[in-house]
Amino acid sequence: MAIMTVLSVAKVPQLFFLLIVAFLSLSLGGSLLIGESVQALSTGGAIGTLSLVIFHKVIGQAVTHFRLLHVWMLIGLGVLIIYVYQYSLSLFYGH
Repeated sequence: MAIMTVLSVAKVPQLFFLLIVAFLSLSLGGSLLIGESVQALSTGGAIGTLSLVIFHKVIGQAVTHFRLLHVWMLIGLGVLIIYVYQYSLSLFYGH
């Protein structure tokens, strides 16, 4: 916006102004598109890694140290806590 304002005040030729505006629009739009893709890939990788750690390391190691019934009870308790947390957020924020 600042560059476009300066160019319009400086009375540059219209063709040059349109070329600069097009270049800025394409470069900013392209970087936003690439940024969203990279963010989606990073989030997916983080969720995948976290899932592997939870299921393989935490739950897998718990099965070897505790009875299977206790492990399932702890998993159920965790799911219940997450559900209650999400439900309480929906009450506060109205979603």
